[in-house]
Amino acid sequence: MKIEDCFYFGKIGKAKGFKGDLNIIIDKNSPIIPKKLEILYIEVGKKLVSYPLNKYKVTPKKNALGKFEGINSDIDVDRIKNMSIYLPKIHLPELDKNDYFLHDLEGCTLIDTTLGEIGVVSEINTQTAQTLLYVDARVGEIIIPLANEFIVDINTNLKTIKLNLPGGLIDLND
Repeated sequence: MKIEDCFYFGKIGKAKGFKGDLNIIIDKNSPIIPKKLEILYIEVGKKLVSYPLNKYKVTPKKNALGKFEGINSDIDVDRIKNMSIYLPKIHLPELDKNDYFLHDLEGCTLIDTTLGEIGVVSEINTQTAQTLLYVDARVGEIIIPLANEFIVDINTNLKTIKLNLPGGLIDLND
């Protein structure tokens, strides 16, 4: 399985007991939280490795408890703790024409209505109050907030994001 065929689902948390049970920390912006899963993909280096699940249960706090095949102790859990988890995009629901998933914005060209092409989105940060786009631009990496007030058009098929940015916003990155 390739990372481009998947979406970020969360990360491995700490062990729950001593027999390999563990916490699965589901990303708060995950487009889905499946009630049932048989396999997860863990990013090891730059590759995804499939890990079959013996147990998977969503908790009331919208995380999960799980147990992988071959992970039989808290020491085994420590080896994969904090690693990123992915699910195949085939699990995603169908979207309406103008809707998109945040992970689909990576690789899109960012175009401002005044300045023109700014660069390509390399990363999306949802861990802040405002979703941030990290953009590889001619002047280096810049950070742009993804605010509804700025959005003119997002076309994930054409891989473009058109924004109407306030004057001087890009200069704040200097």
